[in-house]
Amino acid sequence: MSRRFITSVFIGFTVLFSGCGTSEKDSSGSFLATPYEAIVSEQGEGWMTINSELSRMVFSRHDANWENHTLFEMTKSSEGWSEPVVMPFSGTYNDRGARFYPALDAMLFSSDRPVDADDTTRDFNLWIAMHDGESWLEPEALYALNTDANDFHGSVAEDGSIYFVSDRSGGKGLSDIYQAVLGRDGYSAHLLPGAVNTEFSESDVFISPDSRFILFSRTNDPNGLGEDDLWISFPSEAGWSAAINLGPEVNTAKGEYGAMLSPSQMELIYSTHKDGSGDIVTIPMSSIAIEWPSN
Repeated sequence: MSRRFITSVFIGFTVLFSGCGTSEKDSSGSFLATPYEAIVSEQGEGWMTINSELSRMVFSRHDANWENHTLFEMTKSSEGWSEPVVMPFSGTYNDRGARFYPALDAMLFSSDRPVDADDTTRDFNLWIAMHDGESWLEPEALYALNTDANDFHGSVAEDGSIYFVSDRSGGKGLSDIYQAVLGRDGYSAHLLPGAVNTEFSESDVFISPDSRFILFSRTNDPNGLGEDDLWISFPSEAGWSAAINLGPEVNTAKGEYGAMLSPSQMELIYSTHKDGSGDIVTIPMSSIAIEWPSN
C-alpha cells in the first residue's frame, strides 16, 4: 500500500441516504428495528457498509455456526441494487467487519488470512482493500497496526484516525478499543482513554465521521440486555465517557453488533441475532432513547 494512499486526507459524507426499512412500535412502546430490505435473505448477514457515493454496499454472510464469514458486494445502477456477489478476494478465509473509508472506494476489513507465507497463527488482522475504478485490488495487511494478538473491526474517521479493537496486552478487558493516529512517522496506536473500555469485551467499533461519538458492542455486561449489546460513548475532557446502552429500542437478549450510521447520519444500521442467525436491520436515530450531550 503506497504512502500516498495511507496519508490521504479523508473528508466527510456529503450525500443523503434513506434506509430501506421503517420502524414500528410494539405493545410496550419500544421501537423495533426492521429488516434492511435490500439484502434480506434466509442466510445469516452482518456488518454492512456503504461507500460515500452510495454505489457500493458490502456485507458478510456467515455459516450456520457463525464461524466463517464471506464478504459480498452489491453495486447500484439506475435500475437499483444488483444481486449480491462474493467479493473477488473473499470466500476462503474468515472475512468480516468491512468498513468503507470516508469518500474513498477503499475499505478496512478483518480477516484470519495469513499476512505472509510463514503465517500459520490464524489470528485476526486488519486489511485494506482498494477499488481502482475498474476492479478491486488484492488486499494488503495493515502492518502498522497489526500485532501477534487479534486486531480487528476497524473504522475510520474524517481526520484519518483509525479506531479498532485488539486483545493485545495492556488493555482493560478481553478486548478493548484503540485509536491509531497518523503522524510523520506513521501510525501511533493507543488505548482509548477514559471509561469506555472495561473488564468486558468491547468490539465492532464504528466511529462517527466527525468523531462526535463511537458505537460498539460489548459482551455480557450485566447492565446490558444480554449477550452482545450496542453501546455509545462520547468524548470528554477526561477521555471517552462511560458507555450508554442503546436500550430496548435496539438491543435484545441476543447478540447485536456491527453498527453503522447511514451516510445521512439519520439512521442506525446494525446486525441482530434476535431471530437466530444474523439479520441486518435499521432504525431511525431519533427513535433511540438516550440523552445526548448538549455540546
